[in-house]
Amino acid sequence: MTSNRKVGNVDVFVDAHGFVNAIQLTGRPLYLTSDPAILKKQFRGETLDPAPPVSSLYSHVSTDAIIKANPDCYYYDDRLGTLVLRSLGGGGMVEPGDIRKGGFGMILAGEGWGEGSSREVAALALLYAGIGIVFAPSIAPIHRQNLINNGMFPVSSLPLAERIAAGARVDVDEPTGGFDDLSRRIVRYGGFFRFMEARSQGREKDHPIDTSPRPMTIAEKILARHMNTRHGAVKPGDAGFIQVDAGFSHDYTTAPADAMIRAALGRAPKVKNPASIHSFPDHLTLAGNLPGITAEALAGIKDLREGQKRMAEETGIQYHVTPAGGSTGICHTVVREEIALPGQVILGTDSHTCSAGALNCLAYGIGNTEIASVWEHNEVAGRVPGTIRIRLTGELAASCTAKDVILRLAHQGKTSGIFTGKVMEFAGPGLAGFSFEEQAVLSNMAVECNALTAIMEPTEPMIQYLVERRGLARKQVESMLVYADPDSAVDETIDLSLETVQTLVAAPGHPGNGLPLDRVRGTRIDLAYAGSCTAGDLTSIAMYADVLKGRKVRIPTFIQYGSERVRDEALRTGIHQTLLAAGVQMIEEPGCGACINAGPGGPQKGQVAISATNRNMPGRMGEGDAYLANPFVVAASAVKGFICGPEDL
Repeated sequence: MTSNRKVGNVDVFVDAHGFVNAIQLTGRPLYLTSDPAILKKQFRGETLDPAPPVSSLYSHVSTDAIIKANPDCYYYDDRLGTLVLRSLGGGGMVEPGDIRKGGFGMILAGEGWGEGSSREVAALALLYAGIGIVFAPSIAPIHRQNLINNGMFPVSSLPLAERIAAGARVDVDEPTGGFDDLSRRIVRYGGFFRFMEARSQGREKDHPIDTSPRPMTIAEKILARHMNTRHGAVKPGDAGFIQVDAGFSHDYTTAPADAMIRAALGRAPKVKNPASIHSFPDHLTLAGNLPGITAEALAGIKDLREGQKRMAEETGIQYHVTPAGGSTGICHTVVREEIALPGQVILGTDSHTCSAGALNCLAYGIGNTEIASVWEHNEVAGRVPGTIRIRLTGELAASCTAKDVILRLAHQGKTSGIFTGKVMEFAGPGLAGFSFEEQAVLSNMAVECNALTAIMEPTEPMIQYLVERRGLARKQVESMLVYADPDSAVDETIDLSLETVQTLVAAPGHPGNGLPLDRVRGTRIDLAYAGSCTAGDLTSIAMYADVLKGRKVRIPTFIQYGSERVRDEALRTGIHQTLLAAGVQMIEEPGCGACINAGPGGPQKGQVAISATNRNMPGRMGEGDAYLANPFVVAASAVKGFICGPEDL
């Protein structure tokens, strides 16, 4: 006996035990082409015959394009379904309501679907618009998991997608054939909350991972210590539950995760270990001051932040708020400064959680459903990822920084997909030549390579950071360090000589659009922004000051601190005063700010910015265009009013 339920405009067939056994598209397939005219034909109700080839489908659609960070992400209800994809291509390709009114149940897109932010509202927005199935040749791992957790169906096989689009009823084993066992079980239950409910009732049993002892990478060793194993070993593809040392959320995600628990379980959240759970009001701390912000957006911000505060007060989690209601720093920065330690598992509702990987721990972004699991159980479902080892040798040129290294790797990731869903394990003698905060730039932007995360092998700069900045004893630090076994297997090793790295600037549209500085030198810019979790640390702040000392900026230039600690150190050492004297508009309240178009410094329509942040997808920083570059280039360009390096001053 079977019954069925709806996931968007998709029929999901359920057997007598409540398990999903088949799916069938009842809505229309939407071919997300890069041709606006073909999109409009579909919105008018026309059927495309023949269907467009995959090569014509829109590729590298980020979560910022699926649902705008500002102001659409201020909502976490049915309104998201009207707003989905309205910023695709910078806006105008999809009007609000087009997808919902069109009766679509499936989206077919190109490579790199769901890259960028880990925000789960990107999955929910699709679902509320009626989309239950997403096809793309490759789907970013965090977004893919968010789809699965919400009972949706990611598909990467074109022949299967074509059959589904034609209306065939398909067995659920077909779209889940390449999934790990745990993800298949979540799909069979119809989503993560249903699965966790069954597990809490004893209907789902955990089985120890049976992998035999083997040489392991850093990430594998950490996971072997945090997962239920029979022999103390794991291998890529093993799945189970991961014990979490610390979890965090921010003002975009805390209240929505709270609401999801209340809706699914009919009660308020319970937090198993409040001392290990953190919340940061960092993303929206300055958003209310943006020019032209609407009353509706202000109400959304107020709702999110009040819900976050209430949840923290009710559960006793660690709430990193100033007396004035602002944040003590960007979540990734504070986690690095105060919380994460080598060998730990750190999970947060932000894709740049990977920043903490600089501390030789396993840190990656998760969605709201998964942070709810961390709150309630101090664990989350997970799969052991593969590893790409990046061996660094030699030294960078004086004009280059870690930003140039990661922009080079982001280009490689975009063009080849080599890092998708993997751990980037940085190693080699060249790594020790980077300061700790420069190593954090490498780990922070691993997600821009479409990797799950990055992790650093231990180096002296990292050890010194923990001793001098965190106050730990050296022996204590050394006892925590995790090293890869010499003969551990990886998917691929990349040998990168740092002497071959040149100064790069990522052209608007994607961090993987890296170009040699000479190719864009002289490009006019309207403003400069420096800060964010990538470039708001003291090392980066000092780089800006090195270039700007004794000079004046020619264009509006904004620098925002990553944390109170960074700001206070800049004030103490005089760096802050140097930047003010150069005409920089210093944003003393730390936060994400213009990096997500939630503070001053982002390019508005018709403007072009140069930025030291991590992302420049359309709409990410504002309606204008943004080039990404290292701190030296950003500061020099601010002096000249066009893209250049310090050698041009």
